[in-house]
Amino acid sequence: MNKTLGFFVQIKWRYWVSAIVLGVLLPFILHITSASHVFVDLWFLMIINTLAAIILGSLIKANRAHWLLLWLFPIFFLIGAYFFLPKYGYYFVIIYLSTSYIAYGLTS
Repeated sequence: MNKTLGFFVQIKWRYWVSAIVLGVLLPFILHITSASHVFVDLWFLMIINTLAAIILGSLIKANRAHWLLLWLFPIFFLIGAYFFLPKYGYYFVIIYLSTSYIAYGLTS
């Protein structure tokens, strides 16, 4: 039991779960509920995910986690965008990675 718990602590499971939920699960939910394009574009792509990228980048630095965890959310978002979002959603991967990196760099 302690080995399993140690494994989850070592891989920083909270970042993985948040990346999967925001990157894949939320686009899937928006797709099956046929959310309006205004909601998806404005609220989901521009506001919610940008704030999530800022928060994740800051938390990764504040908790002294490895910087490669910055790639989790953009990679899972790319998977979610490929299957469930319009094709211009791919460009937001670059925005989220950049935003996470800037937040990571600005956090002391």
